[in-house]
Amino acid sequence: MRDDLTTMLSLSVQTDTDPHAADPQWRLARWSAEFLDTQTETRYRQHAKHFMARQLVVSLCTWLALMTVFVVPDFVSMGWSARFGGMLAMRVVVGLCVLALLRAVLRDPMVATRGLGATGLLGVGLAGYLAVFLLRPEIAIWTYALTPLILIMLFVFMPNRLLYALSVAVAAAISISVMVGYSHGWQPHEQLILLLVLTLPIFTGYITARRMQILQRRQYAQIMATRRANAMLQQEAAQRAALEETLRIQASVDPLTGLNNRREYEKLFQHELARARRERTPLSLAMVDLDHFKRINDEHGHAAGDAVLKATAQLLREQLRSADIAGRLGGEEFTVLMPNTSLHACAAVMQRMLQALQTLRIPFGECSLQLTATVGVAQWHGGEENPDALMQRADAALYSGKKTGRNRVMTALATGEVLVFSPSSQAQAT
Repeated sequence: MRDDLTTMLSLSVQTDTDPHAADPQWRLARWSAEFLDTQTETRYRQHAKHFMARQLVVSLCTWLALMTVFVVPDFVSMGWSARFGGMLAMRVVVGLCVLALLRAVLRDPMVATRGLGATGLLGVGLAGYLAVFLLRPEIAIWTYALTPLILIMLFVFMPNRLLYALSVAVAAAISISVMVGYSHGWQPHEQLILLLVLTLPIFTGYITARRMQILQRRQYAQIMATRRANAMLQQEAAQRAALEETLRIQASVDPLTGLNNRREYEKLFQHELARARRERTPLSLAMVDLDHFKRINDEHGHAAGDAVLKATAQLLREQLRSADIAGRLGGEEFTVLMPNTSLHACAAVMQRMLQALQTLRIPFGECSLQLTATVGVAQWHGGEENPDALMQRADAALYSGKKTGRNRVMTALATGEVLVFSPSSQAQAT
């Protein structure tokens, strides 16, 4: 018998199969079925306030309706008498208390979770219920029959904190036993027997309400655990996306200059070449090689060379359009692909870039570095099926400029001739 009782009262004891057993935050008190952690209990009530408020509103409206309905049989039985006046006054007082609590719950749903309002109202209702024994003794048999049901409803129908409901139920059982003994002249041992009989609905109601309280709080714990798991998954997904983006950038961007690396540049080149072929628009390519870059490395070190490469890349970004594609082929060599751009227009842009490069001073240590570059420019012809031919012509123009003095823009014409570009050479370059 003791083992069975322990089993019924140990629903809140955490087991090894409970996923929250290791976390003290979710442990429940044995008798009140509330979270032992006060902050967790507060958060749970905040979570459940609207549900409990709706349930309490339904209970209060039902209570109010039943009291109103019972006024009719009271009047039929007692007429306009002092007893009817007493019953009516009792119902009015209880009804006003019900309306006051109903208004408070509608204004603040948290009232339903605290339990004080419901407990106070149950105390007033209990006093009115006891008055029935005195004012209408002729229906005592019905009052006795309703008592166990009312005791159970204190736990199940009226939302309240478990220990508050238990206190009201015990007070109700004691008060009803005393009232029955007083009104019928029962002996103390008879009142005690009645009190023991009334413990059965109290125990049943308490166990039922306790099961509900435990299940609701464990459901809340599961919801919170699911939300945390979802948040962790979202965070992990965001980290994974950031990592993938980092890897994509590392796979497509030169880490030193931030320009497209050779692999990415060739992929974009194929794309732009296909579009130029499809739309029959001009496409030009410029190969840029820094002059005497090895001398800078030899005299100032590789750190100075890195600073020069970064400054050149930044200058290219500033001089080019957003549609242009700049990349680093390797070492001190850069490439620029200019969609929808003619040979002369591309050479003019490169000429402005060289002029800006000549005026650029790159601070390094106590000195200031200055540099120049040579550029070879070529325009795609409709008969070229792959970018290699275009790159070879631009590269040939570049090395022609290296041989003839550096620091200049060389254009590779469709005839195979290579000329030094100048703004006045448009007729020759086209």
